[in-house]
Amino acid sequence: MYTKIASSFLLASTAVHAHMHLNYPATFNASNNPHTTGPSDPFLDYPYGCCGRTTPMPCRGYLDLIELPEGAPVATWAAGSQQNFNITGIGNHYGGSCQVGFSVDKGATFQVATSYEGNCPHRNAGDGPDGQNFNFTIPADIPTGNVIFAWTWINREQEFNMNCAAVTITEEGAPEQPVSSAIAATSTQAATSSTAAAAQPTSSSATYTLEGCTCTCTDSDCTCKCPKPNVARSLVQHKALLQHLEHLKLRDSASVSESQIKRAADSVAYSSRPQMLLADIDNGCESVKTTHELKYPNPGPDVVQGDGEYPLAMPTPANKCGY
Repeated sequence: MYTKIASSFLLASTAVHAHMHLNYPATFNASNNPHTTGPSDPFLDYPYGCCGRTTPMPCRGYLDLIELPEGAPVATWAAGSQQNFNITGIGNHYGGSCQVGFSVDKGATFQVATSYEGNCPHRNAGDGPDGQNFNFTIPADIPTGNVIFAWTWINREQEFNMNCAAVTITEEGAPEQPVSSAIAATSTQAATSSTAAAAQPTSSSATYTLEGCTCTCTDSDCTCKCPKPNVARSLVQHKALLQHLEHLKLRDSASVSESQIKRAADSVAYSSRPQMLLADIDNGCESVKTTHELKYPNPGPDVVQGDGEYPLAMPTPANKCGY
């Protein structure tokens, strides 16, 4: 699928543009990537083809780094383990849909790990990285070694973005060691925030860590403790309450347990997982604009449902979108 698409394309500039990128694991040529040696890419936030610029596919043209020191892995993950990624930027566009996946053949193909249908980025959690953390499971039978991790995002403005990072996959159950102290700090912060952001409370109350504050929430209020002025702390309390209410809604609507979902995902061989969707890149496949968030035609076995604020719709036409 990926090798059949032209190596680059040009889209007309639009009035509003996506402004988020993969923060952890650090994407190729990002300012927070410890292996970046020259000027970092200032356009990682921008959708493909934005602003009259040609954007190479896939991974913004950085696959040529994977055999070089600049493309060294930035994280080590065990097959079958629970991990997280986070995103950041200057505009979350009030959500969208995302996929994460892997390439084990140096970017020739990208197969889905998890699909997030709606509310990705988290629409009420700001521009990250705090609050923009997402959990996922590494496929249990993914080949070990150095691979490419990919994140894609399609928003309601029919804009597509894709960032990629080099990671090392170890055997299931192997200890995970970050590549550098800088990455270790990022990973620890992301994991802490992700645990809070993805918590599934068993009662109507729960505790969250958000923007450096510790917030205790009920179904009607949050109290946050942190060294922030009253106005800033009140804003954090509001964000925490919105996040908590969203988690309660997801908990109440869940019909299967996380362990059941993991077993179902593990039952699908990595080699049988679908390709990550490419849409809104002048390839004939388009998402519905403005009124809907994207429903993936081939989401794979691990799907995270959004908050339901927008209805979901498949991209069209089917023959151009892989279904």
